[in-house]
Order: sequence, then C-alpha cells, then structure tokens
Amino acid sequence: MTVFLKICRFGAFGVFHADGANVQLGAKHQALLALLSSADGGIRTRAFLEKTLWCLAQPEQAKASLRTALSTLRRHLGPEAAKLLYANRERVILDLTRVELDSCAGNANFMEGFELPHETAFNTWLSEARAEFARGAARSGPQAGASPGRVILDGLLPSIAVLPFVHRAPGDAVVPLGSLMSEELSRYLSRSWAFSVTSYLASRQFDPETVRPAEVSSVAGVDYLVSGTVSCDGNRFRVEIDLHDAVREKVIWSRSFEGSKGSLMEGRSAVLRNATQQIGQTAAGEAVRLAGFKPLPTLESHTLLMAAISLMQEMDARKFQQAHEILSHLLEREPKHVLPLTWMGFWHVMRVEKGLSPNRGEDSRLASRMAEAAIEAAPGFSLAHTLKGLISSHLTFRFDLAQDAYDLALRDNPNEALALLLKGATLAYQDMPDEAVQMTDAARRLTPLGPQRYYFDALSALAYLSARNFGRAIELSERSLEAKGAFPVPLRSKAIALQMSGRGAEARSTVQRLLEAAPEFCLSQFQRDNPAAMSPAGQEWASALRQAGVPE
Repeated sequence: MTVFLKICRFGAFGVFHADGANVQLGAKHQALLALLSSADGGIRTRAFLEKTLWCLAQPEQAKASLRTALSTLRRHLGPEAAKLLYANRERVILDLTRVELDSCAGNANFMEGFELPHETAFNTWLSEARAEFARGAARSGPQAGASPGRVILDGLLPSIAVLPFVHRAPGDAVVPLGSLMSEELSRYLSRSWAFSVTSYLASRQFDPETVRPAEVSSVAGVDYLVSGTVSCDGNRFRVEIDLHDAVREKVIWSRSFEGSKGSLMEGRSAVLRNATQQIGQTAAGEAVRLAGFKPLPTLESHTLLMAAISLMQEMDARKFQQAHEILSHLLEREPKHVLPLTWMGFWHVMRVEKGLSPNRGEDSRLASRMAEAAIEAAPGFSLAHTLKGLISSHLTFRFDLAQDAYDLALRDNPNEALALLLKGATLAYQDMPDEAVQMTDAARRLTPLGPQRYYFDALSALAYLSARNFGRAIELSERSLEAKGAFPVPLRSKAIALQMSGRGAEARSTVQRLLEAAPEFCLSQFQRDNPAAMSPAGQEWASALRQAGVPE
C-alpha cells in the first residue's frame, strides 16, 4: 500500500512526505500528530485531544482550537497526505496504513527534547509515553523479565488476532468503517483475561480477503482469528463476524449483527459488546469441551486455563471442583507461572463466596499462599495484587491492606476491571456508597463481557444497595441471577433490597431461593463472615434479612 507520510518520533520529532521532503509544522501540530500516531488504529476522541492540547482553555474555545488545528495541519500536509486525516463529531482518525512510523532504536527518547509550555496535560502524557516506550525497549532487551506486569505474561493465554473488516457494497467507504470496527473489537477483547490480543496494527500486515487462517497463525502465532465484512445503508451498518480456530482452519462461530454508525463512532456499540461476549463464551465453551473430551496431558496449557476459568464460574459443585483439578494439573506443568497460581487463589476465594467451602479458614490460608507465590513470581502483575486485595477485603476484613493491593494492581493496569470492581465493593463495606457506585460502574464499563459478567453485576448490586438505590440493586441482582441463579451474593442483595423497599412477600420468596442455594446460611453466619456486618449498613441488612425469614 502506498505510503504518503513518514513520522520520526524517536529522537528529534519530524514529519516527512514519502519523497523525504520535510513538512514544516508548529509545535501544537507536531503534538497532535504524535498523539494520533501513537494511538491504537490512529484514533483519538475529540474530547481527549481538546483536554490534552488545550487544558487551560474553556470547552468551547478548545473545540474551536482543535477544528482550526486540523484545518491548518491538512493544509501543511498537502492534498495527498491530508486525505489520511479524517474527523467526525466524536473522533479524529489518522490512517496509519499509509504512514511509515519509526521504532525505538538505541537510547533515543520519544520526542526527544519536545515540550509544550503551559500544556501540563500534554506534558504529563508525554512523560508517561516516554516511560512506557523506555519500558518496552527494556523488556525487549537482555534484562527483560525482571518485574513483569500483564504485558509480558500472556504466554499461557490463547492468542487472538482481529483482521481489518472488509467493506462490501452497498454504501461508501469514505470513513474507514471496517478498520474502525475491527480496531474497536480488538480493544473490547483486550479487556478480557480469556485472551492475549495481538496488536491490531500488527494484524494490518495481512490482506483479509486472501490470507488463510493458518498463515496468520504461523506468522503471528495466534490460536484464534476474527474476520468480518461490513456494509452500510445510511446511518446503519450490517456486519458479518467469523471466529476461526486458526490452527485447524475451522470456523467455530459466525454471526450477523446490525447497528448504528453513530454509536460505533462514539465508542459505545452494543454490537461489539455482544460480539465480544459471544466470542469469549464460544472460545471458553470450546476449551471446556476439549478438556472434557481429551486426556489432560494432550491439551495445550492455555486451553486448560480457559476451561478452568470458565468452570470456576459454575455453581454446580462437581463442575467447580473440576476447575480445581485442571488448575492443579496446570500447576504441575507450570509450577511457577503466575497465571495458574493466581487463578488457583481465586478458586479458593470463590469457593467461600459460592457457599461451597467446608472450611473457610483453610481456603483463606491456601488463597493467601497462592497470592504470595504469584506476587513473588511476578511482582508487577495486576491480577495477583487484585487477588491479594480480594482476600484482605472479603475473607480477613483488612480493608487497609485491600486498598493498598488494589492500588498496586491499578498502577500496573489502570483498566484492571476486577480491581476496580473489588475496590468499589470494599468501599461499600465501609459505608462509602457514592464512591462504591462510581468504582463498580467504571468496572462494569470495562468488564470483559465473558463468563464473569454475572460477578460484576452481583458486586455492582451490592454497591447500589449501600447507596440505598434499591431499584437498581434489584435490577443488577436479577441480571446476575439470570446467568447464575444459585449464586448467594445477588440472592442476598436482592432479598435485602426487596425488604427495605417494602416488598416483604417478594423478599421472603427470594430468601427461600437463597436458603435452597446455601442451606447453612443464617444470620449468625452473615454477622460472622460478611465484610459489612459491623458497619451501620450491615446491621440494617441483617435486620432486613431477619424480617425476610433468614433463621438466626
């Protein structure tokens, strides 16, 4: 594909035409191109650019400044290169398929010596970008692996790549809708611990109309491949999405979706959320099927891990125990790998939460041992710190230690959805309802939409219960129960919310379901084992459960 622009980002920043001619740009236009060229798919929202490049300006002034900057930048780039820059009401897009970008070489800094006086937001972003590129260079060097975070720990996860979707008639392709859609889908998939997602930029090297799945697998090393076609009709689009087993060249899932271009451009497409959920569930289901069909030693480690994570979500004691057997086998194969250590720790905590534990103290001890081993294996791994926080908040009631652990997890990965969710639940236990709702809402926006969705809904219901928003607490509890009808946590929240909103008969009916799911549940157990029990809200909840028929 023809290259129209070359951008040198390491060392002195420079922009050049394909023939090598320098493009003279002011500092603000250089910063704008740096932000776009470093974004996944070359896409930034207008709001982000306005706040980052004009942080001192009023909102309307910042909007006008961005419009002017884009117009001036196009004029400087010239008629051909200007076509690479597209903007709509929500986003600004730089077509990176026709841009040649340099990579970090030697000790050259990202945008060496560059700064924008008085623009603190941009300078903060620039410092973080330099640090991230420096870490990336260090990871690729001989000292790699000293203190890994999530970014280099995906070897045990199945890898997946999303090819650029092909545009089909009818409808024009002035907006790179297929590329935008597949880039957004990559972003949704990357929020899940079910997959290691190959960079969307790396996927662009393949021609989606001619490449074979096995070729992508051999070159990019992926296990799964997503491809698709999209067509437009006015403000509506129709997309056909296929999930391939890349190694066996087998289509294992195929669906058609319809949606509005507006929601896609605004980054809130229900189509992509649904597709992500179904892809994750299909891959997990395939892993469970294989784990049950073949002797364990013949299966790849990532298939075992996916199967274990999926089975851990089940309320059926037999299936839940099967997850333990698979994780035990994985630990025999990978005794010091952080992922099976971490998920085995989660297994012990979830056994307590699901009411399946015969010995809460022993499960707490074993979970803590797994967390410490995982953190020792990978001190910067966000999910291991999240596990440590979960043990501290839900099992030992050390909220101070839990907050420290969640903060460490979010420092490694600010988008660690589970850490945000559990931090929100911990705030709910401490009678900080507004902060709890804010955190759990943020977590649900990042949730991987896979088999753990019910858990996110259940803890979000708890946050809304602490905020005395009983209607929303009931709604989220019911959504969780639609997926896992015997999970005690949402049953308990729903019963309390119903009783406290004056719906006593429904509360008593829900308590009957709760006692069927957890026959040994009683008020003394709630007051002994629930993290919120000693707070004023917890005492109200205990009273509501008593009124709804929970035995002493």
